[in-house]
Amino acid sequence: MDDIIIENLSISFPLAQGEVVHSVSVRFRHNKITAVVGESGSGKSLLGKSIVNLIPEAKISGKIKVGVQKLDGVYQDKLRGKGIFYIPQNPLTALNPTLTIREQFLDLLYFHEQDVSNVSEIHNVLKEYGLEDCQRILNSYPFQLSGGMQQRVICAMANLLRPKWIIADEPTKGVDAIARKQVVNIFRKLQENISCGIIVITHDLQVAEVLSHYLVVMESGLIRECGVTYKCILSPKSKYLNQLLSKSLYRKTLLNRGGDKSNV
Repeated sequence: MDDIIIENLSISFPLAQGEVVHSVSVRFRHNKITAVVGESGSGKSLLGKSIVNLIPEAKISGKIKVGVQKLDGVYQDKLRGKGIFYIPQNPLTALNPTLTIREQFLDLLYFHEQDVSNVSEIHNVLKEYGLEDCQRILNSYPFQLSGGMQQRVICAMANLLRPKWIIADEPTKGVDAIARKQVVNIFRKLQENISCGIIVITHDLQVAEVLSHYLVVMESGLIRECGVTYKCILSPKSKYLNQLLSKSLYRKTLLNRGGDKSNV
């Protein structure tokens, strides 16, 4: 699948706050990880949701394309899952609370017309993401798993489907430093395993720098800066990114290493 290209995208809520994303244009490169960063209310989550048609109450103008194919509502709905796999902020909301994990894996495979009899493949992909006790996991309901386990289950599902794109909204929100590092490793593994493009929406600059190849910086519904991640962080061109970095001790650590990320 080709790059995702967004041209002059505006998002508004006519009956509420009006326009919240203003004529945004950006390219997300396939087979790379791009982090979209910004503070709450910057429009970054809306940008991600607009790609997979998950804000039906909004008025959206502009173009969203995969290569030369323009995405409209019907085609976006077809792509969602095997084409573009969306992971919401709360992994629990991505899972059906009334079904066991086993039932959800089988439903996923059946819906996308894949072999539902190959249980060993499900076991293998769960183990790939550190879920060794496969039988217990598969027999569990989502609420019986920790947030980290839920996240791993969703990533295992994505691995099984092998989508061309993954959009992950705040995958490290509310987790501690150890869990955050685990999430970073999971997404690295996912990108390596299936050679997909990944868009990670996050407020965490450290996660963005460690995980992503490219950085998109949003403020108040506008893109303030974009480019190669480590170059943006070492030499920010926008006032807004400078402000974000000035709040972070991490930038000083990176600068002291001369941009060397090998020890992160």
